[in-house]
Amino acid sequence: MKDPDDAMVRSAVTDNLYVHPRLVQQGITPTARQRKALLKSLPQLTPFTGNHFYGARALLDWDHQLPSQNQILRLYMCYGEREVQLLDGEIQRREREIIAGNLYPEFDLPDYGMLPASETYIAVMPASQPVIEDLRFSSDWRRRVDQNAQRAALAAVRRLDSFNRSLQERTHDHLGPPVVIGWTPPCLAHSKTWAVEVWLLIDFDGHRGRAHVFMIDSGSEQVTREFFTEVLLG
Repeated sequence: MKDPDDAMVRSAVTDNLYVHPRLVQQGITPTARQRKALLKSLPQLTPFTGNHFYGARALLDWDHQLPSQNQILRLYMCYGEREVQLLDGEIQRREREIIAGNLYPEFDLPDYGMLPASETYIAVMPASQPVIEDLRFSSDWRRRVDQNAQRAALAAVRRLDSFNRSLQERTHDHLGPPVVIGWTPPCLAHSKTWAVEVWLLIDFDGHRGRAHVFMIDSGSEQVTREFFTEVLLG
């Protein structure tokens, strides 16, 4: 049985995909077959606990380069009718801005970024092939993790040998405790339910550094994924 939330997202990609004019002008408009290939690389998207998707919009965006090196799939999901109306209104306004500025093919144009939605996913793909290489999640409420979930996540992280190794490898004593970053969807945390993301700063010189990242399943309170990432100020 298909998940109705995931089916809504996939239908937006296959049946109602907005394509930025700069991609169209470069001949980068995915065929029906390419859209199906794109869906194979798109993981199942699960709405945040207790919610359902009321509407989903998919926009294929350009990377502000000519010729484009990447194409960017922006997925905007809304939990209610009012949110869908606001999103559609902003999409229409953005389209008018794009049309008004589309005088010459070498001119820069606005993209479809920073539109209002309950959940936003940004997928980066090569210009030559619509296969997702990087997927990121954002939302206005992502950092609102309740105290119980924060405490459980931090306790799970502190029990790990890998956490303690990173703690011992830190270059300074003033880098602070592990920090709860926010909620992360199951597809990015490799978890069954939404996860809490925790960072431990290992090194930082005031401008750049490195952090150990942990994903903790909020249901099982188990760490499902960990990796290292670069940290840049600003």
